[in-house]
Amino acid sequence: MIYTAIYQCSTGELSYETYSGHMSRKDAWLEAATQGGANDKCLLALVPGVHPVYFYSDFVQSVADTEQTDSVKQIDLFDLNS
Repeated sequence: MIYTAIYQCSTGELSYETYSGHMSRKDAWLEAATQGGANDKCLLALVPGVHPVYFYSDFVQSVADTEQTDSVKQIDLFDLNS
């Protein structure tokens, strides 16, 4: 079965991958989590099928482009005009 796995790395960056996995959701989750763990990624979600995944950073400028990196940015998820 084909899955889209959504990961987060230790620096907070989000990513996704598609892969072939087990028919069993439990086995597919464990396999995807193991694959991600080997690459310093934590599995956040596993979606059956092939899907494009869009993140906040796909729609707004990065924090590094607009602010100093040592400050915390308040993110308004509804403000996509930035």
